[in-house]
Amino acid sequence: MKKKDLFWGLLLLLAAVLIIVNKFGFYTDISIFKIAATVFFVGLIVKGIQHISFSGILFPSAFLCILYAKQWNIEEITPWPVLLAALLGSIGLSLIFKKYKFWNHKYGRNFHNRHGEKFSEVIDQPDSNVVDCSVSFGSSMKYVNADNFEKANIKCSFGAMKVYFDNAIINSGSAEIFLDVQFGGVELYIPKTWNIINDVNTSFGDMEEKNRRMGSQSPVVTIRGNISFSGVEIIYI
Repeated sequence: MKKKDLFWGLLLLLAAVLIIVNKFGFYTDISIFKIAATVFFVGLIVKGIQHISFSGILFPSAFLCILYAKQWNIEEITPWPVLLAALLGSIGLSLIFKKYKFWNHKYGRNFHNRHGEKFSEVIDQPDSNVVDCSVSFGSSMKYVNADNFEKANIKCSFGAMKVYFDNAIINSGSAEIFLDVQFGGVELYIPKTWNIINDVNTSFGDMEEKNRRMGSQSPVVTIRGNISFSGVEIIYI
């Protein structure tokens, strides 16, 4: 089952439950259409957050404001003011964070990775057995170059990050990757020979795997941590 099918399936089940609950007398001022529309727009917002799409966040939020204008006492700003605000906000945030994503303010120049992609920060240097990398409101790429890799602490909030582990050597037979991802997107490029154990907690987010791994027993790498309103991809290389 695909993660996106599971996601929308759960939202539809939630809508079904809310409709039945509504029929028992709860939330009597909310129609069946409004319940279904609410679940749909909330789903769009979550997807927008996962893909860092400002229009995908602001426009569904604007439609929720229109739906609940009376309950939230915001009728004076609906429908056109809130829709115009969503449009201008989407354009403005896209312009601002496009600059943050491709421009490094500290060094005043663009950075390119080995594949020619532009990132606000590219880290490619020797590492110790414990690797720490983080990004917030930007984009970062990290090449893990460790001769005795044991643990990686990866933190990403409101940003995008790629981490390559193909140059990491595990001597002890096991290692750990700890994730703290909130409102962002992370791609982990992991050797196919690693045996990955997923022990991650997700809240309005998911972790997907791409490409087929070789099914070896060692080394064992356990991925732990928390993913909130975010998407994490493991790409086997």
